[in-house]
Amino acid sequence: MTYNVHSFVGTDSVYDPERVARVIESAEAHVVALQEVDFGRGPVAEPSALDWLAKRLNMRSHFTFTRDGKRGHFGNAVLTPYDLELVAEGMLPRRRDEARAVQWLKVVAPHFQLQLMNTHLSVKLRERRAQVEALLGAEWLVRAAAEEALVVCGDLNSSPFSPVYRKLSRDLTDVQRCSATRLATWPARLPFWRIDHVFVSRGVTVRGARVLNDALARTASDHLPIIVDLLTSP
Repeated sequence: MTYNVHSFVGTDSVYDPERVARVIESAEAHVVALQEVDFGRGPVAEPSALDWLAKRLNMRSHFTFTRDGKRGHFGNAVLTPYDLELVAEGMLPRRRDEARAVQWLKVVAPHFQLQLMNTHLSVKLRERRAQVEALLGAEWLVRAAAEEALVVCGDLNSSPFSPVYRKLSRDLTDVQRCSATRLATWPARLPFWRIDHVFVSRGVTVRGARVLNDALARTASDHLPIIVDLLTSP
Protein backbone atom coordinates (compact mmCIF):
# COMPACT_ATOMS: atom_id res chain seq x y z
CA MET A 1 0.00 0.00 0.00
CA THR A 2 1.09 3.56 -0.65
CA TYR A 3 -0.78 6.26 1.27
CA ASN A 4 -0.35 9.98 1.86
CA VAL A 5 -1.84 10.32 5.34
CA HIS A 6 -1.88 14.16 5.45
CA SER A 7 -0.40 14.25 8.97
CA PHE A 8 -3.36 12.11 10.10
CA VAL A 9 -5.72 15.03 9.48
CA GLY A 10 -8.82 14.01 7.55
CA THR A 11 -10.98 15.82 5.04
CA ASP A 12 -13.12 16.94 7.98
CA SER A 13 -10.03 18.72 9.46
CA VAL A 14 -9.98 16.29 12.40
CA TYR A 15 -6.68 14.78 13.58
CA ASP A 16 -7.33 11.07 14.04
CA PRO A 17 -4.58 8.43 13.54
CA GLU A 18 -7.07 5.70 14.45
CA ARG A 19 -8.92 6.25 11.17
CA VAL A 20 -5.68 5.78 9.22
CA ALA A 21 -5.03 2.58 11.19
CA ARG A 22 -8.48 1.27 10.24
CA VAL A 23 -7.91 2.09 6.56
CA ILE A 24 -4.65 0.13 6.60
CA GLU A 25 -6.30 -2.77 8.44
CA SER A 26 -9.16 -2.91 5.95
CA ALA A 27 -6.67 -3.27 3.09
CA GLU A 28 -4.85 -6.12 4.88
CA ALA A 29 -1.59 -4.62 3.62
CA HIS A 30 1.69 -6.26 4.64
CA VAL A 31 3.99 -3.48 3.42
CA VAL A 32 2.79 0.10 3.86
CA ALA A 33 4.54 3.18 2.47
CA LEU A 34 3.34 6.43 4.05
CA GLN A 35 3.94 10.05 3.13
CA GLU A 36 3.27 13.25 5.11
CA VAL A 37 3.83 11.48 8.41
CA ASP A 38 3.79 13.78 11.42
CA PHE A 39 6.20 12.17 13.87
CA GLY A 40 5.74 14.31 16.97
CA ARG A 41 2.28 15.80 17.21
CA GLY A 42 1.04 16.61 20.69
CA PRO A 43 2.82 17.12 24.02
CA VAL A 44 6.45 16.02 24.32
CA ALA A 45 5.48 13.20 26.67
CA GLU A 46 2.99 11.81 24.18
CA PRO A 47 4.27 8.99 21.92
CA SER A 48 4.61 9.93 18.26
CA ALA A 49 1.73 9.07 15.97
CA LEU A 50 3.98 6.76 13.96
CA ASP A 51 5.08 4.83 17.07
CA TRP A 52 1.45 4.55 18.09
CA LEU A 53 0.42 3.40 14.61
CA ALA A 54 3.12 0.73 14.44
CA LYS A 55 2.11 -0.63 17.83
CA ARG A 56 -1.58 -0.45 16.95
CA LEU A 57 -0.97 -2.50 13.77
CA ASN A 58 1.65 -4.78 15.33
CA MET A 59 4.22 -3.72 12.75
CA ARG A 60 7.79 -2.46 12.62
CA SER A 61 8.42 1.03 11.26
CA HIS A 62 11.14 3.18 9.77
CA PHE A 63 10.80 6.96 9.58
CA THR A 64 12.81 9.20 7.23
CA PHE A 65 12.96 12.85 8.24
CA THR A 66 12.39 15.57 5.65
CA ARG A 67 11.83 18.72 7.74
CA ASP A 68 10.63 20.08 11.05
CA GLY A 69 6.91 20.73 11.18
CA LYS A 70 4.91 22.94 13.47
CA ARG A 71 4.35 20.10 15.92
CA GLY A 72 7.35 17.84 15.40
CA HIS A 73 9.24 15.99 12.70
CA PHE A 74 7.70 15.42 9.28
CA GLY A 75 8.57 12.89 6.59
CA ASN A 76 7.96 9.45 5.10
CA ALA A 77 7.63 6.07 6.77
CA VAL A 78 7.34 2.37 6.03
CA LEU A 79 5.38 -0.10 8.15
CA THR A 80 5.54 -3.89 7.92
CA PRO A 81 5.39 -6.90 10.24
CA TYR A 82 8.52 -8.22 8.53
CA ASP A 83 12.18 -7.37 9.03
CA LEU A 84 13.31 -4.00 7.64
CA GLU A 85 16.84 -3.19 6.55
CA LEU A 86 17.77 0.38 5.67
CA VAL A 87 19.71 0.50 2.40
CA ALA A 88 19.86 4.30 2.02
CA GLU A 89 17.91 7.47 2.68
CA GLY A 90 18.56 11.04 1.68
CA MET A 91 17.32 14.37 0.47
CA LEU A 92 16.29 15.17 -3.10
CA PRO A 93 17.20 18.39 -4.96
CA ARG A 94 15.15 21.47 -4.08
CA ARG A 95 14.92 25.18 -4.87
CA ARG A 96 12.02 26.96 -3.18
CA ASP A 97 9.63 24.18 -2.24
CA GLU A 98 9.81 22.28 1.05
CA ALA A 99 12.45 19.60 1.58
CA ARG A 100 11.79 16.19 0.04
CA ALA A 101 13.42 12.85 0.81
CA VAL A 102 13.51 9.27 -0.41
CA GLN A 103 13.87 6.16 1.73
CA TRP A 104 15.18 2.87 0.36
CA LEU A 105 14.44 -0.15 2.52
CA LYS A 106 14.76 -3.88 2.10
CA VAL A 107 11.79 -5.89 3.32
CA VAL A 108 12.79 -9.40 4.37
CA ALA A 109 9.91 -11.83 4.81
CA PRO A 110 9.96 -15.63 5.17
CA HIS A 111 8.93 -16.17 1.53
CA PHE A 112 10.09 -13.03 -0.28
CA GLN A 113 12.47 -10.10 -0.29
CA LEU A 114 11.60 -6.71 -1.68
CA GLN A 115 13.44 -3.46 -2.34
CA LEU A 116 11.17 -0.51 -1.59
CA MET A 117 11.72 3.16 -2.41
CA ASN A 118 9.19 5.54 -0.88
CA THR A 119 9.12 9.25 -1.66
CA HIS A 120 7.02 12.41 -1.92
CA LEU A 121 7.96 14.72 -4.77
CA SER A 122 7.59 18.49 -4.99
CA VAL A 123 4.48 20.33 -6.10
CA LYS A 124 6.74 22.50 -8.29
CA LEU A 125 7.31 21.15 -11.81
CA ARG A 126 10.98 22.15 -12.14
CA GLU A 127 11.80 20.68 -8.76
CA ARG A 128 9.91 17.46 -9.53
CA ARG A 129 11.89 17.05 -12.73
CA ALA A 130 15.19 17.53 -10.91
CA GLN A 131 14.08 15.14 -8.18
CA VAL A 132 13.12 12.35 -10.57
CA GLU A 133 16.42 12.81 -12.44
CA ALA A 134 18.21 12.30 -9.13
CA LEU A 135 16.01 9.30 -8.34
CA LEU A 136 16.85 7.73 -11.70
CA GLY A 137 20.57 8.35 -11.20
CA ALA A 138 23.45 6.27 -9.92
CA GLU A 139 22.68 6.82 -6.23
CA TRP A 140 19.19 5.35 -6.37
CA LEU A 141 17.53 3.39 -9.18
CA VAL A 142 20.72 2.50 -11.04
CA ARG A 143 22.06 0.94 -7.84
CA ALA A 144 18.76 -0.84 -7.21
CA ALA A 145 18.66 -2.38 -10.71
CA ALA A 146 21.00 -5.19 -9.67
CA GLU A 147 19.06 -6.00 -6.50
CA GLU A 148 15.89 -8.01 -5.84
CA ALA A 149 12.38 -7.06 -6.91
CA LEU A 150 11.94 -3.30 -6.71
CA VAL A 151 8.91 -1.15 -5.86
CA VAL A 152 9.03 2.65 -6.24
CA CYS A 153 6.02 4.42 -4.80
CA GLY A 154 4.61 7.51 -3.16
CA ASP A 155 2.89 10.80 -3.75
CA LEU A 156 4.66 11.91 -6.91
CA ASN A 157 2.43 14.95 -7.55
CA SER A 158 2.52 13.88 -11.20
CA SER A 159 -0.23 12.77 -13.54
CA PRO A 160 0.28 10.05 -16.17
CA PHE A 161 0.66 12.83 -18.75
CA SER A 162 3.63 14.43 -17.00
CA PRO A 163 7.33 14.19 -17.96
CA VAL A 164 8.10 12.85 -14.47
CA TYR A 165 5.70 9.95 -14.96
CA ARG A 166 7.02 9.24 -18.46
CA LYS A 167 10.61 9.08 -17.19
CA LEU A 168 9.71 6.58 -14.46
CA SER A 169 7.58 4.43 -16.75
CA ARG A 170 10.40 3.94 -19.28
CA ASP A 171 12.03 1.25 -17.12
CA LEU A 172 9.36 0.54 -14.51
CA THR A 173 5.75 -0.63 -14.73
CA ASP A 174 2.86 1.43 -13.38
CA VAL A 175 0.76 -1.11 -11.46
CA GLN A 176 -2.50 0.61 -12.37
CA ARG A 177 -1.77 -0.05 -16.05
CA CYS A 178 -2.01 -3.75 -15.20
CA SER A 179 -5.54 -3.22 -13.92
CA ALA A 180 -8.79 -2.90 -15.86
CA THR A 181 -9.48 0.46 -14.22
CA ARG A 182 -7.11 3.34 -13.46
CA LEU A 183 -8.48 5.37 -10.62
CA ALA A 184 -7.63 8.82 -9.28
CA THR A 185 -6.34 9.29 -5.74
CA TRP A 186 -6.71 13.01 -5.01
CA PRO A 187 -8.59 14.84 -3.59
CA ALA A 188 -10.11 12.06 -1.53
CA ARG A 189 -13.71 13.26 -1.42
CA LEU A 190 -14.01 13.73 -5.18
CA PRO A 191 -10.81 12.39 -6.76
CA PHE A 192 -9.92 13.49 -10.26
CA TRP A 193 -6.06 13.43 -10.26
CA ARG A 194 -3.98 10.25 -10.38
CA ILE A 195 -0.88 11.60 -8.62
CA ASP A 196 -0.07 8.76 -6.21
CA HIS A 197 1.70 5.87 -7.91
CA VAL A 198 3.26 2.46 -7.48
CA PHE A 199 5.90 1.37 -10.01
CA VAL A 200 7.55 -2.06 -10.07
CA SER A 201 10.60 -3.52 -11.80
CA ARG A 202 10.11 -5.84 -14.74
CA GLY A 203 10.57 -9.02 -12.72
CA VAL A 204 7.56 -8.30 -10.49
CA THR A 205 4.14 -9.69 -11.43
CA VAL A 206 1.16 -7.45 -10.65
CA ARG A 207 -1.77 -9.66 -9.68
CA GLY A 208 -4.09 -6.78 -8.88
CA ALA A 209 -4.23 -3.07 -8.10
CA ARG A 210 -7.00 -0.94 -6.68
CA VAL A 211 -7.68 2.40 -5.06
CA LEU A 212 -9.50 2.19 -1.73
CA ASN A 213 -12.44 4.57 -2.04
CA ASP A 214 -14.89 3.80 0.75
CA ALA A 215 -16.38 6.30 3.20
CA LEU A 216 -13.61 5.80 5.75
CA ALA A 217 -10.80 6.32 3.23
CA ARG A 218 -12.51 9.43 1.86
CA THR A 219 -12.49 10.91 5.37
CA ALA A 220 -9.22 9.71 6.95
CA SER A 221 -6.89 11.69 4.63
CA ASP A 222 -7.06 14.00 1.62
CA HIS A 223 -5.48 11.22 -0.51
CA LEU A 224 -6.81 7.75 -1.25
CA PRO A 225 -4.46 4.77 -0.86
CA ILE A 226 -3.37 2.38 -3.61
CA ILE A 227 -3.30 -1.30 -2.72
CA VAL A 228 -1.33 -3.70 -4.90
CA ASP A 229 -1.07 -7.49 -4.88
CA LEU A 230 2.42 -8.45 -6.10
CA LEU A 231 4.13 -11.73 -6.88
CA THR A 232 7.93 -11.75 -6.69
CA SER A 233 10.47 -14.44 -7.45
CA PRO A 234 11.69 -16.43 -4.41
